[in-house]
Amino acid sequence: METLARGRRSIHGLLRFGAAFPIPAMILGSCATAPAVRPGTVEALQARIGILDTRLRTLEARREQVPVAVAKGRAAVVFIWGMYTFVDSAGRPLRHVLDKNGEPVADAKGVPMVDLTWTGSVAVQNYMGTAFLVDREGRLLTNRHIEEPWWEDEGDTPLLAAGLRPVFIRLRTFFPGHPEAVPIEVLRVAPTLDIALVRTVRWTPTAEPLPIHPDSDRLEEGQAVILIGFPTGLDAVLSKLSVQEYSILDRAGGANQYATAEFLVKENRLSPSVTGGFVWEIRPHVLVYDARTTGGGSGGPVLDRQGRVIGVNAAYLEEFEGGNYGVPIQAGQRLLAGGGQPTTAASREQPMLFDETPSGWLPSTLR
Repeated sequence: METLARGRRSIHGLLRFGAAFPIPAMILGSCATAPAVRPGTVEALQARIGILDTRLRTLEARREQVPVAVAKGRAAVVFIWGMYTFVDSAGRPLRHVLDKNGEPVADAKGVPMVDLTWTGSVAVQNYMGTAFLVDREGRLLTNRHIEEPWWEDEGDTPLLAAGLRPVFIRLRTFFPGHPEAVPIEVLRVAPTLDIALVRTVRWTPTAEPLPIHPDSDRLEEGQAVILIGFPTGLDAVLSKLSVQEYSILDRAGGANQYATAEFLVKENRLSPSVTGGFVWEIRPHVLVYDARTTGGGSGGPVLDRQGRVIGVNAAYLEEFEGGNYGVPIQAGQRLLAGGGQPTTAASREQPMLFDETPSGWLPSTLR
């Protein structure tokens, strides 16, 4: 804003200069005391003024584009809630090991102990993330580690190595303005990059999809970017509630639960956060930018000032806020065109697989 203001003042100064100096000079040009005007001076000044005026209009247009891009982006960015467990070949799920008092048992590091033969509650993992709409068929792009949360996960690797397979109990999105959670299915994933393509099930969104940058392979380092998502999961959303709204939510069961997301979307309060910055490094497999994010923001779109997608937010460095990473959108375009590979594990939720209450379930994590 300050740069633009200075630019506006300098141009106005030139306009005053162009009106006060060249015209009297032309009138007094025949007088002996008036300085001579070289041919083309007026035309050159007018051309310069025209160039600066065009630049000012361009800056103003860019400034006006950002609010539009943010509004459209917020309408197309969705909150994801996932819940999964592991089952054996017979379909038996992992269950919590209980002590003689019926309480879950944990190891020395505080990690709950699980087994296939116990009668404790089913051991599940809840997590949260972000995705965004890319077409009118209900397809969305997000990270592979959101739609395959066990992918390259150190904690789940031993379970996969033991022959267990993952099963989704919940895999749902929350769209702004839509009062109910929407199940999704995993369509395709990139074999090596952290990006996935999913689609809504039994419901087609009405929101405007986010446009993909048509020349994303010609991006320039140093250009401004906008990042939209749900960093911190629901915490950032809850911090914007009024005292009255928070009291109602607290009476309904407290924060950081699946019911919290249901409450927020019904009250039309589930809105993503927006940060901005610049992209400083562009490589075929990664974008590096300083727009701030944290856990929960994975899967959100990285946009240019015009609101066009140039990448998918994927990772961040905890010790360095200037080092956040996204997958270039070309990888998403390949998935949309039928590239990549089908998921090799669970692709849809199976909510009827378990009908137990949430007691004993593991807390949610941010992706």
